[in-house]
Amino acid sequence: MRPLKRVVAATTLLLALTHGLPATACPNCKEALASQTGEGAKLKDGYYYSILFMMAMPFALLGTGAFCVVRAVKKGTLPEM
Repeated sequence: MRPLKRVVAATTLLLALTHGLPATACPNCKEALASQTGEGAKLKDGYYYSILFMMAMPFALLGTGAFCVVRAVKKGTLPEM
């Protein structure tokens, strides 16, 4: 087996085994933020949305780059190398 195939196989196996595991936080922090009202609830929501934003950003950047490359190839405006 080639080294790259081993890495891909190991990564796939690791993702398959850990996909269903829930993410946990420190029990004290989790309970402290969950029980708060007002500003504490806003803080919890802020953490939630910032995590979603950070997870979406690499996909948005790669998607935009891929779109620009595909559009340039279709138009034929890529510089000669």
